[in-house]
Amino acid sequence: MNEIFPGLWIGSCPFKENAPNLLRFGIKSILTLDALPLSDGVFDCFNRKFIRLLDEPSQDVLDILEEALDFIDLSLTTGGILVHCAMGVSRSATIVIAYVMRKNKLSYDSALEIVMKKRLVYPNIGFVNQLKLFEVMKWKVDRKSPVYTQYASIRTFRGSNIAYNRTDSSTTIATRDPVQPATFKCRKCRRALFSSANLVSHCLPDSTTPSSESVDVDGEDNVEISTVLIKGITLNAVPTPCTRDELFTDPLEWTRPYTHEVEGKLYCPGCQAKVGSFNWCGERCVCGTWVTPAFHFNRNHLDRIDRRLASSQSTTQPLFSAPNKVEPTSTSSSPSVAIK
Repeated sequence: MNEIFPGLWIGSCPFKENAPNLLRFGIKSILTLDALPLSDGVFDCFNRKFIRLLDEPSQDVLDILEEALDFIDLSLTTGGILVHCAMGVSRSATIVIAYVMRKNKLSYDSALEIVMKKRLVYPNIGFVNQLKLFEVMKWKVDRKSPVYTQYASIRTFRGSNIAYNRTDSSTTIATRDPVQPATFKCRKCRRALFSSANLVSHCLPDSTTPSSESVDVDGEDNVEISTVLIKGITLNAVPTPCTRDELFTDPLEWTRPYTHEVEGKLYCPGCQAKVGSFNWCGERCVCGTWVTPAFHFNRNHLDRIDRRLASSQSTTQPLFSAPNKVEPTSTSSSPSVAIK
């Protein structure tokens, strides 16, 4: 386990034999983020809190985040605290990073850098996505914020499995459907970047019923709440799909390196050619809808490959012409302290 700053420790699940060592390090509280709590008995002398959390990108971290952070705050007033999950890499790291963000008013990237100096951590991309939203909401889970409202709407209307689309275009599995998802490839090196299953559809902003409320999103003034979008869901009463054929996707596995910056350019992992841009705080589509987070690909740098099992043939479409309609899917560290 590792001490991030005085009193705040992060690590893997402690064994019963470790209890005396935890006390020796001044740890009086334990926060468990796992599928099961610690066993009773030897750990009864600690102030414990258990929050059930699986290491899956679809898990709703924002829902339990402030509960966990408040427990850390309270625990640090009486002694040290160990925040742990199974391996001390993803779930516990997510909570500790969030705590560093809130305590010091830091960006996700800056907080991650602080934690990484003490321990190598690797939060899954769904957790990273939610920490980016936590940053946008100014280090609190503001349930009245349009950003949170849209996030909650997605979980309601598209189901809970929306934090990260895990479908990788390079490992698409064939199904009985004769028409397979189209693959989008880098025009320069032909590397598959994503499939149509990764695309995020969205709706036009409601122009018939203007909203009287406005918010500031990443420096953009007077963005109507009805146009703020997270992964393709708006709050329009009668949504009209956008038909501008802009290519927005969910975060992809190969875009993990881009979690360390709020915005920037997307480069093909095969040849490093520029293929688009990203902004975790969002980007406005040409139709006027605000898409958050925005992974926006440039058609002129991609080719679309349509595959049909029935005919066993593939067709290539240059993306400067309109593609077929895509249906939306639902869907170096410091030394560790051994506690043997």
